[in-house]
Amino acid sequence: MAKEIIMFDIDELGIDTLNIRAGEWDYNEEFVEDVRNNGIINPLLVRPAEGDKYAIVCGSRRYNAAIEAGLTQVPCMIQEMDDVTAIGRTISENTHKEDTPSWQYALKIGEMYELLNHTGKKAEVMKIITKQTGFSVETIQRYLDIAGLPGEIIELMKDPTKRSEVVKELLKGMPAADTEKMLSVDKAVKIASELRDIPKGKMFEVAAYVIGVSKDLAFDIIKKVKTYPKKSMEELHEMVEAIPKGARWMFEFSSSIVMALDEACMRRKIDRKSLVVRYVQDGLRKDGFL
Repeated sequence: MAKEIIMFDIDELGIDTLNIRAGEWDYNEEFVEDVRNNGIINPLLVRPAEGDKYAIVCGSRRYNAAIEAGLTQVPCMIQEMDDVTAIGRTISENTHKEDTPSWQYALKIGEMYELLNHTGKKAEVMKIITKQTGFSVETIQRYLDIAGLPGEIIELMKDPTKRSEVVKELLKGMPAADTEKMLSVDKAVKIASELRDIPKGKMFEVAAYVIGVSKDLAFDIIKKVKTYPKKSMEELHEMVEAIPKGARWMFEFSSSIVMALDEACMRRKIDRKSLVVRYVQDGLRKDGFL
């Protein structure tokens, strides 16, 4: 049965605290003009809030456009729902909208997980989130990894103009960071999975540095940080670049092997590229291939 659509006064409504947009929107004159001429066609989804107010779970852009257009009433559908359901609805409403950034999904998925974490095992919790959002388990895990990062790193995923003054000041002390670009989802997930045990300050330094490099190079640098957490980003970059591209697979082994190779380079006074080539040649000769 279709839910009843009720006209609500603008003053009776507010943005739900769990709405993925948190009430923010990028003003769009064409959208406002359309609402001014044609009204709100798709009703807002709301749930009862404190007092006589109703909280907008889905439809914050339409709500803001209605205010800008001078409307005094908007159509709404009322639905009782708990917080987990509310987050799921606001996520699914925005899934196919390109202007919703990944970090916002990550934070909301993180909130859902925290709300559900006491209800059962992780597999059960993930199943509930999948059902509520439509995301795959793999996607949910990636978002959870991002949600677990320090807030300063998540801010690097934002539009540079929307970062906090604190983060902007931190970036000023890192001249090598590309402050005009955003940290990608892939790089953020890699940092979350590889560097969770290093100090937050170093993690932020790494995140800021890899913004401006290719994905493959960023991943190689992030792996190096685990072995040499006290080295500067420039030193780590040089170490990665010194390894022949075709030989980088060897550095998937333990950190002890990596350190042994670096020690050999210093004692023999030879660069890594030449050392790797020499070891490969010696091994091939010993086995009769050369």
